[in-house]
Amino acid sequence: MTDDARKHLARELAALLATPEGLRTARLLDAAGLVNAPAPAAEPRPLPKGPRPISIWSPREVDGHPAFVRPDPLPLGDHYAAPKILRPKRSELPLRVCFFGESVAAGYLYAPHLTPAKVLEAQLRAVGGADNFEVVDLARTNERLETLVETVQASLQINPDVLVLFVGNNWNLLETPGISPYALSVPARQRYALALREEGLRGPLRLAEEELRRSAEGALDTIALIARTVGIPVVVVLPEVNLADWETRQPPVCLPGDGTARWHSFYKDAFEQLDRKDFSGASEAAREMLALDGGACPSTFRLLVRAAQGIGDSEEALRAARAEVDASTYANLCFLAAPQAGTLARDLLRDAAHRHGFFPVDLPAVFAEHTGSPLPDRRLFLDYCHLTTEGIEVAMAAVATEVLSVSGMIEEPVDWRNLLSAPAISPEAEATARLGAAAHTAHRLLPVGPKAPILEHWLEAALDASPGIEEAMLDLVAARSAPCPAVLTAAQQRNLDSPYRLLLQHGWRWEHLDADLIQAISNVLERRGRSAWVEIVRGLLEGHGLREEGTDLSDPFYLWEPLERFYPEVMTFEDLPRRGTLRSPWPETSFCLIVDGTRDVEIEPTLRLPGEAENRWGEVRLSVNGVLAGSIKATERWTRTSLRIGRDSLRPGLNRLTLHWPAPPPSGDDPLRTALERLEMGIAADLHPVFGEVFSLIARLLL
Repeated sequence: MTDDARKHLARELAALLATPEGLRTARLLDAAGLVNAPAPAAEPRPLPKGPRPISIWSPREVDGHPAFVRPDPLPLGDHYAAPKILRPKRSELPLRVCFFGESVAAGYLYAPHLTPAKVLEAQLRAVGGADNFEVVDLARTNERLETLVETVQASLQINPDVLVLFVGNNWNLLETPGISPYALSVPARQRYALALREEGLRGPLRLAEEELRRSAEGALDTIALIARTVGIPVVVVLPEVNLADWETRQPPVCLPGDGTARWHSFYKDAFEQLDRKDFSGASEAAREMLALDGGACPSTFRLLVRAAQGIGDSEEALRAARAEVDASTYANLCFLAAPQAGTLARDLLRDAAHRHGFFPVDLPAVFAEHTGSPLPDRRLFLDYCHLTTEGIEVAMAAVATEVLSVSGMIEEPVDWRNLLSAPAISPEAEATARLGAAAHTAHRLLPVGPKAPILEHWLEAALDASPGIEEAMLDLVAARSAPCPAVLTAAQQRNLDSPYRLLLQHGWRWEHLDADLIQAISNVLERRGRSAWVEIVRGLLEGHGLREEGTDLSDPFYLWEPLERFYPEVMTFEDLPRRGTLRSPWPETSFCLIVDGTRDVEIEPTLRLPGEAENRWGEVRLSVNGVLAGSIKATERWTRTSLRIGRDSLRPGLNRLTLHWPAPPPSGDDPLRTALERLEMGIAADLHPVFGEVFSLIARLLL
């Protein structure tokens, strides 16, 4: 067969495979051992009619030629890569790399100003020539395995030469939603119950692992079939995550006997010992927790990480950090967690590379070599998995090395270190991404330790990149302080015309007050010589100060940590009503109390101590800004009472009002029995204990 005939056949196969029918034919040929078999030269056949969309890029005719065009993004952006027009390849060069992946691959928080695809293209061209390489960006946030396969298949219409897959971070949360005690499907709940009855907590976790393995292997096998049939190489990236800085706080499931109370007592001890730098004592307390929770709770491993870091044991810190990520699976969540690739995701990608001849890029190894530390941190990561400019630079250099190798266009191997060159990005775009990192961290991080240091780190870094970002910070505070959605505020309109334009990815769509972020912005600006607190307090009082008739602080808007709830109660479903009460799966629940500090405040809580125990009662303590302000006698029945908080305990602006719940009573030997029975009947169930429940928490100003 001549070279021209081979090229024509490859184009024809690509067009055929871009249709569902063509993919089914390829599977049959592959099963018969005929994929990549020598084929006789044949008369060209007409290509299939009717091109199909490539993700959101729709078939169009542009300048008399077929193309694929994306809709314009809305003012606050969308989830997809920015290229407006994709065109089928018409010449041998440049070599076309199609780049697929999730939000990390899409350049989350930097896009559209800087993306991994743009950096990869620049690195390839720096070595192989500007006319010899191009990268087509098809990454999108919230990418799923199913849609990934569809996009890869449809991309054959633009004739890629190499496929790069940068996926795996979404798999722990997005790929097994039916394996949960909160699954919407009755059969799914019953399947969960069967696994729980037969194997205990390990049963649902095993079920989730098996389902993810099936989904990932099926998707990667299909992509391998496509690539093998057309004859193009595939590069897969084994992702890394922020192990040093990102913490995952989750409570344990209901434990037998007094196990729940003991676990939380050890947690408090470990936290206090870390504050005193008693790292051995903290490690000992965490190991007591581990004996109680059996390794199913990520919080325990984070305490071990911090203790190991304190004594300088990097190997133990790495082991515990990996275990923390692996323990954060959808099947066992209480609080909403963050997408992070764990051991299973990397193993699935590594196995696929071995089985199919993909070319793997091992980011954990590359990052460790680059930084000299096994624990990657905020130097490479903006948050839990999204990369800084340096992280993008290093990751794409490793990818570029593999692409250059498989291209056949470079005679000598290229070391990824020789490709490192700081990506070009404006100070304004860098500052905006760093402010976005602070906002995104405020919204998604439930830390074992304090949150303020990492928020203030990113705010300081944003100001270092471009001092003008200060106005965007104050606009963000103004939007939060307004008594309406952020998109309706004057601050939003100002920011749209700003060089520091904040998009959806930077946290505009947030329905809560953002107390930690507001306080951090004030602190950082104060250190920079800008006294903004008086201005911030004025806005907070105007928008959210206590009303004369009273303000219900149990409204989720006023929660200090909105994610510190059962995660289904954080979500909004159009066809399901919101829960009418606030339940706490943690010993403390904090609220934002906004006053000017000149008047006393009456707090009127209506609450109870739920549970199966009859005649349950206990004392709920109430503190303001860490100082005890009173206590409430509570029972399993709803109780309404009132407390007076003196003005001398309050300060102008934000005050942290906290309910400290008593420990739950001891449970029997089978604490998950009730949950199991509910699941077997197809009813959603909680695996985690409820410390307290609030119907309302009315705060009123007193004369």
